[in-house]
Amino acid sequence: MSKITLKLRNLENGDPSNQEFDDEASTIAFLKERPHMKDVLGVVFEGLTPEQNARLRAAVRPLDVVELAAEKKLEEAAAKRAEADAKVRAAEDEKARAAHREALKNADPNRPMELRYRYEGGGQIGLVDQEDPREITAEAARAVEAWVAERNEWVESRGQIVGEAKIMVWPGTLPKPNADRVQGGTFVPCTAPEKPKA
Repeated sequence: MSKITLKLRNLENGDPSNQEFDDEASTIAFLKERPHMKDVLGVVFEGLTPEQNARLRAAVRPLDVVELAAEKKLEEAAAKRAEADAKVRAAEDEKARAAHREALKNADPNRPMELRYRYEGGGQIGLVDQEDPREITAEAARAVEAWVAERNEWVESRGQIVGEAKIMVWPGTLPKPNADRVQGGTFVPCTAPEKPKA
């Protein structure tokens, strides 16, 4: 039988460690006499049978009162760190959004607009960039609808329609008279609804 490696955790400081055993018998012997303040988190490399895993789990000496208190303390500290990290990320995200909003104030209003189409809700069209203050022009909306209608024809034989799409569109004046208003796009098909019976 291959060796078994357990993942352990020091309940005093939370430090992880691994310990290798030659076989199941020696692993079970360790688990039954698990050292004080050493928590068993599991097997590092899976490959054991469900029966072996069950035997190993059953052999673990339960945490005593002191160990349970230490475990709770570690979990509370981890929760506080996660909360603090989340606040830092939220502040960084808001700072980035504010910088992005400021940059958009001086951006060309006729620059390409990335739009999202969703079949649900009656074919909704919205801006991908929620910070973009521009209104979706009638020309842009019509171009998206035409683009989606064409793709619907592509997938109709498979009983599908465009479920969601992202399309890059010129919202106003075209850069060249004969330029395509739609600059490109991607879509995800979905099952088409049943056609009403006559």
